[in-house]
Amino acid sequence: MILKHRILLSHEAIEESGGAARALHALENELLQREIGLVFGSDDSKSLFLTDAGFHGVLVSWTLPGSLELIETIRQRNAHIPIFLLIEREESTQLPEELLSNVSELIWLFEDSIPFIAGRVEASIDRYSDQILGPMAKALLEFDHIHEYSWHTPGHTGGTAFQKAPAGRMFYDYFGENMFRSDLSISVGELGSLLDHSGPIGEGEKYSARVFGSNRTYTVTNGSSTSNRVIWTASVGRGQVALVDRNCHKSNEQGLTLTGSIPQYLMPTRNRYGIIGPIPPEHLSPKELLKNGKPVHCVITNSTYDGLIYNVDRVLEIIGDSLDRIHFDEAWYGYARFHPLYKGRFAMRGEPSKTPSKGPTLFATHSTHKLLAALSQASFIHVRDGRNSIDHTRFNESFMMHASTSPFYPIIASNDITTSMMDGPGGTAMLDESIRDAITFRQMVTRLWREHEKKGDWFFQTWNPTQIGRTNFEDVSADKLASDPACWVLHPKDSWHGFELEDNYCMLDPIKVSVLTAEFPAALLT
Repeated sequence: MILKHRILLSHEAIEESGGAARALHALENELLQREIGLVFGSDDSKSLFLTDAGFHGVLVSWTLPGSLELIETIRQRNAHIPIFLLIEREESTQLPEELLSNVSELIWLFEDSIPFIAGRVEASIDRYSDQILGPMAKALLEFDHIHEYSWHTPGHTGGTAFQKAPAGRMFYDYFGENMFRSDLSISVGELGSLLDHSGPIGEGEKYSARVFGSNRTYTVTNGSSTSNRVIWTASVGRGQVALVDRNCHKSNEQGLTLTGSIPQYLMPTRNRYGIIGPIPPEHLSPKELLKNGKPVHCVITNSTYDGLIYNVDRVLEIIGDSLDRIHFDEAWYGYARFHPLYKGRFAMRGEPSKTPSKGPTLFATHSTHKLLAALSQASFIHVRDGRNSIDHTRFNESFMMHASTSPFYPIIASNDITTSMMDGPGGTAMLDESIRDAITFRQMVTRLWREHEKKGDWFFQTWNPTQIGRTNFEDVSADKLASDPACWVLHPKDSWHGFELEDNYCMLDPIKVSVLTAEFPAALLT
């Protein structure tokens, strides 16, 4: 039998033969008739949930040891999944408020009929399943379920053309039917249009704008290189001055070429390891910025490839009154909004409704395929309107200049999926895992480095502080390192980073790990 949904059942009576076990197995049979499968767990329920994102509901026994902790863990990962608490009627009056706020329904197993309980469970998981996907991805799956014939481009017509030759059949079998059925054309009106941002595609962009904190978000299917060029051609004209981070991506250099604008380069620093640092605050002073006339655009790389990120609040404090449009190339940094460690250090910080209308217009580009879960070439442009903002109609002319009239729909859908994955506590939990994994690696390598140093031997070292205060880096608690930005700030008197900067201006992103190898005198390298 093909199951529509799976539910985790966490109950201590699963292996017993009493009334509770008989009721549970009767519920299992009833749910199976509705194409819903039960996965049984007790002591291992937490691990089962954390390692399998495919559950559409959870049934938890109140008398199971650790049930409260299990429910809290589930809610930390997923704010919406239905949680049903199996409990006796008389016990329900003693439940703490914290628990009641985290469960969806109470189930009195012996007081309602099994078909009725199964119906309640089915209705709840159907509602939950209906809201998992963003607007565009949901519409794409619904269109696939209709099984419409393809009478439009692309010419492989849902993959059928590939099945007419040996090479094509191998290609078709490798990727599977769903990929080819979802490779559609702008002729499919039910999905809307990427070029005019209508229908489910447009609704998906609005959804992403809400989650990523922008006034407007645009899905781009040609990577952040194209996203950067879209912003340039919308914002800058021939002969106008633009400020350019000298450590920018080549797509921003191409933006200069396309627009015919005049660059004024903002010079970053470089340390003894060759790592390129941030643009110092003194290079962003109004006196420096305005020496060639008032620039119309400024692009800053945040974060750098090595993980150096600006205090954006401080950057805007320095340049916000001098520039009307500031473009943060955050291709490698699209996750920053979803963890408190990065507070104030990314472009779309705070809420759009609370952004001063007299402040500069902000742009951010995110390569959602790099460090978020989207397909290659997927990207976002985020816009936070301010002074001298560019209205949608004008901006979209630049967008259409660079966009294909035949976009790959799975790329668009993958941006929608990325947004859904980061929306709510689940996004923060996943990002926290990545931060802690990187911290574990850093501490392991640092511990080995320190042991070898005591012996007078050489060993690799990760580029980060060797001490936090008076405590060795490897002995600092992971909780502190994953929550306190001060552990990662480039403080002026710290020798490990090799930059001269004001305090709290720049921070190292713990996720991006640089490993230091042996240093050789410069003479040996010539």
